[in-house]
Amino acid sequence: MINKNILLVLFIISCSFFVSCISRLSRPAITGYIYDYDNSPIVDCSVGETKTDAQGKFYLEERRTNRFLLTEMLTLEAPPVFFTLDINKEGYLPYHFDFFQRHGGGRQKGATDALDTIYIRRIDQEIILQDYIYDRWIFSASKNLDTLYGTNKNYRSTNIINRESDFQDHYNWGLVYKYKNKSPIDSSWSVESYDLATSCTINLSRDGSYEGKKIKTYLNPWRHRKEYDRTYRESYQIPNEESDSNGKFSVLGNTLHFDKALVGVPVTYQIDSIDRDILILIQK
Repeated sequence: MINKNILLVLFIISCSFFVSCISRLSRPAITGYIYDYDNSPIVDCSVGETKTDAQGKFYLEERRTNRFLLTEMLTLEAPPVFFTLDINKEGYLPYHFDFFQRHGGGRQKGATDALDTIYIRRIDQEIILQDYIYDRWIFSASKNLDTLYGTNKNYRSTNIINRESDFQDHYNWGLVYKYKNKSPIDSSWSVESYDLATSCTINLSRDGSYEGKKIKTYLNPWRHRKEYDRTYRESYQIPNEESDSNGKFSVLGNTLHFDKALVGVPVTYQIDSIDRDILILIQK
């Protein structure tokens, strides 16, 4: 009789185990503010399924789903979270973004993400170059500084709503390029190989002067001894290279003209895109 009771208890526990569920996050609670380019809150702006209040604030409730415990245990990791956010207001440009968090489903109840302040632009609003160009810009640059993706003090890395859909990819890592040293350290070593990231900070003043700093950052450098198989690699450190420049620039139409102090020769950039927080320059 005792054995039967034990078996019955084990059977009930097993059944409970197979039908048990675990709570997983499908979207965190999201809070933030919607403002226009004049720094005024926008009332009744649609953000997902909610709308902003008189202060431009919005709040989206957390969403969770229940999943079977057994299948979640078999995957050995928390599931990803993917959701979209649409921002719409009559008379303003529409905004859309896809959010992805690789293991976000494992976050605890009460998970909240703050998007800070999101600025949206009126449909007929023209970006006046002089309102934004005179600022301190931090650029990610291509090898020869012929393409520059820049941000200013208005940029927020946590606010990933931007009408330039490819901007963040280019700014964060898209301009990093492979590089090989032309000659080895000595005859026993192969040539060195690494990724090179170039950044440039340029402070543009209204009096037509600028101050610049270029930094070369060497990423993932490696080399190998020739007597070993090529799969043997040795990592090492290469110090950053920095150079400063000071000179004059001018704005003519939709272009920026710099004297030779910036890159060694006079250079002209086409302003490919400018907004309150980003600037994209392409060398002509």
